[in-house]
Amino acid sequence: MKRSAISLIILLTTLATTSTAQISTDSLTRGVRSFVARNFSEVRTFNLYWETTPDHGYTLMQNGKEIENGKFRSINTVKFSATVPVLLLKNFSLYANGQFNSYQFEANNKINGNESAIFSKNEDGYNYYEGSVTGTYRTKAVGKPLILIASALGDGWHKGFGKAQGLFSAIMVFKQSPTTSFSVGLYGTTLYEKIPVIPIITYWHEFNPNLSVDITLPSRSYLRYQHNNHRFSAGASLSSEHFYMESRMENVPEVSFFNRATIKPEIVYEYIINKHFYLIARGGGSALINGGLYGTNRKGIDGDPYVKFKQPMTPFVNVGFSYNLFK
Repeated sequence: MKRSAISLIILLTTLATTSTAQISTDSLTRGVRSFVARNFSEVRTFNLYWETTPDHGYTLMQNGKEIENGKFRSINTVKFSATVPVLLLKNFSLYANGQFNSYQFEANNKINGNESAIFSKNEDGYNYYEGSVTGTYRTKAVGKPLILIASALGDGWHKGFGKAQGLFSAIMVFKQSPTTSFSVGLYGTTLYEKIPVIPIITYWHEFNPNLSVDITLPSRSYLRYQHNNHRFSAGASLSSEHFYMESRMENVPEVSFFNRATIKPEIVYEYIINKHFYLIARGGGSALINGGLYGTNRKGIDGDPYVKFKQPMTPFVNVGFSYNLFK
């Protein structure tokens, strides 16, 4: 699952549905903003993260045969994102989002020690850019709140623009109270071809003022405990690393799109500073679901890649900082 695009629209869906059951538009808006600040670091106004993993091996497969047995070293990832509400009206909201990811690592063939045939050494790393505009519209259907969301985005790298994409979702709220929210919907995309529609299920419940459960399927699930300014979360989320790159291999496009989808069971600690600033540390493991090199149009990314990528489960450490404009 592409975290930067898909999680944004799913999270915006969730924050649009998980709020207090107050009638006042101003109260609803404040509830939405407050819920974003508490539970969704990805859509806070600004985020800056650094992540590292220990050296680990990887395998590249093509046509069922192993073509490279390599090892990653000096692995560092830096991610910055900004999400700004452009328009907040009674039934309509408009958000703008921008992201920059930088992937730094060395890759060598373990058999001969040479530089990787695919991950050629790049002193500037692999940089990925993405920007999007997302609109949410709140209405009713069969007496239930209905949230419609559409997002237009484009990505690229240091050599130019990559690909445009459209994302759409509709979600119906079946239960909404100060302590519980449950909703079901569908998510679709214009880019991928084999799985164009994905079901969405969101559930949030506050057991007491300190303990809550936060589930957004298929992207994340957490049990949260908060005491004063300290919050601990245990759970797992789907994540994705992706960037454009040039390859020196035969039978592979000169410019390809590398995508690696993982599931990350983790423990998260957040220190909340005056409801605006958050210091965040997380650690856990990253288990590969699928990965490989695809064409730049990314058609078939949910199918067989030009080169299949494999790696063992690896531990990771992630530290970061968030700022949210609204309380």
